[in-house]
Amino acid sequence: MRGSEGSRGVLRRREFAALGAAFAVAPLSGVARAQSPEAFFDRKTLHFYVGIPPGGAYDLVPRIFAATMAKHIPGKPSIVVENMPGAASLTMMNFLYNRAPRDGTAVGFPMNTVLLEPTLKLVSRSGGVVNFDLSKLSWLGTPGQDPAVIWVAGSSRFKSFDDLRGANVRFAATAPGADSYLVPALCNRLLGTSIKVVSGYQGVAEYLVAFERGEVEGGATTYAALSVARPEWIKQGRIRILAQFGAERTADLPDVPTAVELAGDEETRAMFRLFGVKFTAAYPIALPPDVPADRIEALRAAFVATMKDPEFVEQIAKLHLPPGSVSADTVRRLVREASDASPAIIERLRQALSVE
Repeated sequence: MRGSEGSRGVLRRREFAALGAAFAVAPLSGVARAQSPEAFFDRKTLHFYVGIPPGGAYDLVPRIFAATMAKHIPGKPSIVVENMPGAASLTMMNFLYNRAPRDGTAVGFPMNTVLLEPTLKLVSRSGGVVNFDLSKLSWLGTPGQDPAVIWVAGSSRFKSFDDLRGANVRFAATAPGADSYLVPALCNRLLGTSIKVVSGYQGVAEYLVAFERGEVEGGATTYAALSVARPEWIKQGRIRILAQFGAERTADLPDVPTAVELAGDEETRAMFRLFGVKFTAAYPIALPPDVPADRIEALRAAFVATMKDPEFVEQIAKLHLPPGSVSADTVRRLVREASDASPAIIERLRQALSVE
């Protein structure tokens, strides 16, 4: 009996010891939670995860951004940019959502197709997996807009987009599934054009050469890619831009109509507004769920400061991104509008984007 009572005494002493330890730790946890963003980020390393391989605008923008943003974050942490390619950025987004730290040290830079993937399932239909919920992510914004544009030779018979309707014209493209292929396909299926897409070119540079050789009469390219590869074409009138595919006209192309404006009925306009989300929020920047609110606000303030920083403005101008960053609230609104689109609009757009 005494042995039993002695055992119970030992257990009680252990329980009291455990309680004492818990009370000793509790104030420290409270201090950690109350830690200011400046104290938290001090001497930390942020990881910028880029959802594509090295090279190209989607890789360069985060690197330019990282070089300037660090000085605007409280505590001035260091930033490391890491490429995590796979399935058009789905690999990186799945990591960001499910495995990355949720403390503000992990930031994702996906391709803009991710914004429409849960709705249209263009990548996952071919084998990719979406294990994330865009509505539960936090957004910092996007450094710039970058619409796809339809262009032809400046000396061609096509003076406006209406001239493409019913006319036979050859456009260059890389591969089915790329915007250079899908944008002309949408024009054919929704806007009454008869564009013949000649695919198989290895990248923008190769099909621009094909245009110079007279193999094709035009193409569909993001405005930034065209501006970087052949800026003189635009300045000298060598090409004429007939339409743009953002949700609204960009400042660089104030006289070029959007596909939304060219559409003949409200359902088609709704489809192009949905499709235009990825061009308006061209370089979205995401945080995983559950990041503390004060750290989100600190990073958003750093984003805003970076957009105004002369060093960033000078460097990003070299990529010829159309001016106009997009705020976190706007990206969140665009994501919500895409997810709230009517099933009929989503299905019709999905069919229009299907590769034959």
